[in-house]
Amino acid sequence: MRDPSPKKDHRRKDPEGAGKKKPASVIEYEEILVTPLWLRSVIYLVFAVLIGFLLLYPIFDELANDFLNFTLCIVFIGILWMLRIFLTLRVSVSSTGILFGFYLFNKRFAYEDVLDCRPFRYQLSDFLGWGIRKAVDGTVLYNVPGDRRVAVKIIVRERDQRRTYAFSAKRPEVICKRVSSHLRPVPF
Repeated sequence: MRDPSPKKDHRRKDPEGAGKKKPASVIEYEEILVTPLWLRSVIYLVFAVLIGFLLLYPIFDELANDFLNFTLCIVFIGILWMLRIFLTLRVSVSSTGILFGFYLFNKRFAYEDVLDCRPFRYQLSDFLGWGIRKAVDGTVLYNVPGDRRVAVKIIVRERDQRRTYAFSAKRPEVICKRVSSHLRPVPF
């Protein structure tokens, strides 16, 4: 027999506006900077020779420590994997913010947090190398080898502090123009 009473709807009702979805982020501009092929080839070749030597050495020497050689091979493969991460830099400007960085190590900022954006030419003596580098003045640079020292410098609000980041770019003027079109004057 059926129950004649109306069934209650036990689903929770959304408060006003909670049911609305955020607009999807549309990518307006994207750059992928890759380390030059010759440098990647040299890095891979050096590690291939090292790993090959460690794997083949026990064949020619009975006194070789197989466990040590295998462990060193694993360590070199780990180092190579870490180097591989820092050989490609991705910059993405979307309708909601900017993203830049390496495979696992990247930064994302909404336009509300970006205070300034401008092209920037850095000196090698300020950052000394490639990857994620920090200058004496506190600027953090994300760069790859072969970027011709051309970058974009952005000043952001992060955890209620003003921070300066820079990242390599092929066309920094285009990135700054796209980012600046979304910026509004923000008191800090």
